[in-house]
Amino acid sequence: MADRIARSGSQFWVVKPELGLMKTANLETLVTGQYIEVQPAVKNAGPQKSFVALDKPPEAVHQQEGLSLVLSAARRGSLKEGVPVTYREVTVGKVTGYELGQTADRVLVHILIEPKYAPLVRSGSRFWNTSGFGLDFGLFKGATVRTESLETLVAGGIAFATPEGERMGNAARPQQTFPLFDKFEDEWLTWAPKISLGK
Repeated sequence: MADRIARSGSQFWVVKPELGLMKTANLETLVTGQYIEVQPAVKNAGPQKSFVALDKPPEAVHQQEGLSLVLSAARRGSLKEGVPVTYREVTVGKVTGYELGQTADRVLVHILIEPKYAPLVRSGSRFWNTSGFGLDFGLFKGATVRTESLETLVAGGIAFATPEGERMGNAARPQQTFPLFDKFEDEWLTWAPKISLGK
């Protein structure tokens, strides 16, 4: 049995509980404890004795189809891997990672837009951080709290909007970089271009 698993190309990962507003999974490991799963390599692969466990199941590692983009921000804030990217408050992608820029003066946030929603991103699109909330206070209107959703209030997130007409620009290219703003401008929320979605 062990010789069928200990082959070059076999993949191992730790199954552990995930608790949160975004995702809840593997709750049985709270009782049973964490355990290791394996995806054996093909039969004719050679033997191997040492392996490095993956952070995620291999299915999740390989499910990276879509439009990959880079957002440039002054700081990471509460953004983390897996938080949603939304368009009109509908999840259309996710954050896949982050790193310091080459000169360490910016944070580069990597996002993946699902293939169906990739046409929504144009060179004129504007991205902003929806983490946390904003507070408007006026003498006659009282206080108004702005937040994208409870999920983004707690876990963080990114939203974007695309303008109409010529300002929309061309379709975004893979790995294209956009600035990530700390907050939206009111005009962005009024944009409502008609864009056909992908399949």
